[in-house]
Amino acid sequence: MNWVLVIGLLMNAVALPIVGRRVLFLYRLITAGQPAPGRVEGVTGRLGATLKRQVVEVFGQKKLLKWSVPGAAHFFVFWAFVILASVYLEAYGALFDPHFAIPLIGRWAVLGFLQDFIALMALAGITTFAIIRLRNSPQRLGRKSRFKGSHLGGAWVVLFMIFNVVWSLFLFRGAASALGNLPYKSGAFMSIAVGDWLDGIDHGSLEFLEHLGLLLHIGIMLVFLVDVVHSKHLHIFVAPINVMFGRTPVALGAAVPMMSAGKPITMDDLEELDEDAKLGVGAVEDFTWKGLLDFATCTECGRCQSQCPAWNTEKPLSPKMLILELRDHAFAKAPYILAEESARDGLPESVKQEAARPLIADEASYGVIDPDVLWSCTNCGACVNQCPVDIEHVDHIIDMRRYQVLVENNFPAELSQLFRGLEGKGNPWNMAPTMRMDWAKGLDFEVPVVGETIESLESVDWLFWVGCAGAYEDRAKKTTRAVAELLNLAGISFGVLGNGETCTGDAARRAGNEFVYQGLASQNVATLTEAKTKQVVTTCAHCFNTLKNEYRDFGLELEVVHHTQLLNRLVRDGKLTPVASGEGASPRSITYHDPCFLGRHNQVYSPPRELLQVLPGAQYVEMERSAERSFCCGAGGARMWMEERIGERINENRTREAVATGADQIAVGCPFCRVMLDDGLTAAQSRGEASEQVEVLDVAQMLLASVKGVSATKARAVVGSAPGPAAPPAAGESPASPIAAPSVAQPVEPVEPVEPVDTRQPGSLFDTDQADQPQPTEAKSEVEGIQGGEGKLGGSLFGDGASLFDTPVEEETTFAAPPATPTRAKADAGVGTEIPAGTSLFDIGDSSPEPPAESAPAQPAATTGPTTGPTTGSTTGSADWQVGDDIPEGQSLFDVGHGAPAGSATPAAAPAAAATPAVEDATPDWRVGDDIPEGQSLFEVGQGGQDPETILDADDEPEPDEAPEPVAPDGAPASSGATNTPRTDADINHTDSLFDL
Repeated sequence: MNWVLVIGLLMNAVALPIVGRRVLFLYRLITAGQPAPGRVEGVTGRLGATLKRQVVEVFGQKKLLKWSVPGAAHFFVFWAFVILASVYLEAYGALFDPHFAIPLIGRWAVLGFLQDFIALMALAGITTFAIIRLRNSPQRLGRKSRFKGSHLGGAWVVLFMIFNVVWSLFLFRGAASALGNLPYKSGAFMSIAVGDWLDGIDHGSLEFLEHLGLLLHIGIMLVFLVDVVHSKHLHIFVAPINVMFGRTPVALGAAVPMMSAGKPITMDDLEELDEDAKLGVGAVEDFTWKGLLDFATCTECGRCQSQCPAWNTEKPLSPKMLILELRDHAFAKAPYILAEESARDGLPESVKQEAARPLIADEASYGVIDPDVLWSCTNCGACVNQCPVDIEHVDHIIDMRRYQVLVENNFPAELSQLFRGLEGKGNPWNMAPTMRMDWAKGLDFEVPVVGETIESLESVDWLFWVGCAGAYEDRAKKTTRAVAELLNLAGISFGVLGNGETCTGDAARRAGNEFVYQGLASQNVATLTEAKTKQVVTTCAHCFNTLKNEYRDFGLELEVVHHTQLLNRLVRDGKLTPVASGEGASPRSITYHDPCFLGRHNQVYSPPRELLQVLPGAQYVEMERSAERSFCCGAGGARMWMEERIGERINENRTREAVATGADQIAVGCPFCRVMLDDGLTAAQSRGEASEQVEVLDVAQMLLASVKGVSATKARAVVGSAPGPAAPPAAGESPASPIAAPSVAQPVEPVEPVEPVDTRQPGSLFDTDQADQPQPTEAKSEVEGIQGGEGKLGGSLFGDGASLFDTPVEEETTFAAPPATPTRAKADAGVGTEIPAGTSLFDIGDSSPEPPAESAPAQPAATTGPTTGPTTGSTTGSADWQVGDDIPEGQSLFDVGHGAPAGSATPAAAPAAAATPAVEDATPDWRVGDDIPEGQSLFEVGQGGQDPETILDADDEPEPDEAPEPVAPDGAPASSGATNTPRTDADINHTDSLFDL
């Protein structure tokens, strides 16, 4: 045995046990998570699909190549790890025999070429990554850098280690070539070239260089291996595993069911739950093993962070930092999690302190995740869409929200209005179900209603699911009427559920109130089944996603299409024909905003664009952030119903980008997007940043105007008049199929459909050096937290955005109450509000506010100044109830907690609304397990002692109940002004990536 072999074996004897111990620790920690049923079965039951996914995502680097230059660099570095494994096999063989060659292929010139080529390409790749990191240094760019919050030192160490692997490889192989020991006589061009360069050295020196290079090459690899299993570069080994067990095709669409010990929890299970049952995630060990695997897999690349609408508007949520905080906490708490109960008292004090940290709490309470971080998420899915290793950020956020709502009673006070409206009236506007058909008044045809004019949906082709917004929100009603008119013009038979329709429950589920969602979903499933529903069309992207993807958990499989999909089909089939001349063909430019729950969550991108491009006179202009990289409007994740107090408003950021295209019309495909963008446009117009002629319209309204031949924009009522965009047109606008308006009257001509739009995006808006981004001219006020403080509004949520297509409707006015608004108003009650005994989780009444308490956000980078308004700290649990206790008569699952609330949002009573009897404080505490009295419901929250009919039966109520009071548009949320304004002059194909090593 020679000295080279001895040293080589000793190095392995030292390094491999360290690696093995770490791997065992990681395995024990990850498998200590909760069961994740279906994950393993999803792999073993679909081996072909699993193999294909590995080939495409792992070996093909599909997600990484969305960012062209950095994606290509990572592609070569990844394949260097794969191919150079053969070099290490040769190196270990050379410890025993200098002439060793891999059996069968070891002398193949092609293999030698691949080894040298990929080593050089890896060198080029790490050079690219080094440049990217220098250009995007957080020290220079601050929070605009995608590396903000990443472990920077470890990344530089790994780049240095890869460099050492490459040069030691060529030293070892070059000396072997000079000595005649290299297995390849040709092909290994770089190794042979180095050998030729060393050829003049004497034989003894060459042998020493070969042995030195061999030991260095093996030693560097072993040090690298130890570093990898102890750092974020663990993804080299666990990313393929995480991709394999991920949700298919992506962790978007349906939210994951609420699980406890690996079993779904439904309302039927409440009485059987024991005290150890988990409702959501309240501690890091409550995550499933797949969740813990997600944390270990994070590469800290920051792609998710670069696309997050919350982070890009100066809010504290960074999807990357959220995962890193959970990962670091899990690793620090691991000794406690893995220890036997009897051994935990003997653990180090630092471990016990880590174990005692609340998962969700502010910095003053030593929380892992700040409440402002948790509640800033819009569920838009941009993070999941961009993550190259398939981390499921949105699922984890929803699970943590569930625990806060169902167990801790700890949520933004504005959500109490949402929950009350959903429980009592079946809609978030808290308006009477009898008003659901008001949108149809004044139509010149009858809309069939199931149970009234038709017995079931068997006699029609489609169910038109109107949705709550389409029935109650004034602007959305116009979209509803437009779709109904278009279907009628096309000869498509359809029906509606009328008063039998109720909210799908999307907002409740995304806010964490799983049981309210389940109650609404169960009711809808029963209604849809009884009505013999076959096909459903809806205008709401949230309803579309819920009906299509989530109701299957209740045994209901439906064919659900978005209205833009159906209308596009009707235009292609010639059943709807845009008029090619006249006022409907007036020239105007249009841009389109992709709803997150239609686009990223369900991959519907082309139909709306195809419709817009067949509109006569329309010139289509694409926003830079579009298709799968579209920027959220800010309404998802129940954020529609919460005030936005930190940073810039998301809707105003998005609206500014739309206005910058120079478009006359901003097209949308979701009523919530319309509300948000319309409010953003109103704010921009009030500041003089947008032309008064710009308007926000649904695609259906635009198509209806074109089919009827009426003026398609309020900007120009005369055909051929000069265009007047609000801003200069963006570069790269793509005109629609040109249809010239004739100078004389012409017969109506059908418009030929255009080819589908290519929505693939080669680069990212944020793949640029943002140091030279313009700063907003207006100074913003200090940041105030989501949990409390005075909110300022810029524009009314329900300010009527007048449109040319707003045809008046003759209605009988039966009530004087204003429509309830989404709670985008001031709310003093904080997330930590406690609920008085005998009242409901949602009955947050007026009370004196707590004294102001200072609290520091979890992410200091999100703020630029001290919080000036009073904030309410989050509690770690104000309820005395135990899972398994009984529910007394007249109370609800959500009557949780005691004590006076810290504050409240003051609702405005409807002028004509009947007074609601106050709930007595003497109502006894509820316990899970009590029987629900006859005639009452799980959702009779805080209404003990009242006749159930006065609570739930709203058929006789003609006006809304407790409509939230809108807030005057007297300001904007606090911000430093350093928001990420989109650039339109950058070549996103040749800039930065976050996914470097």
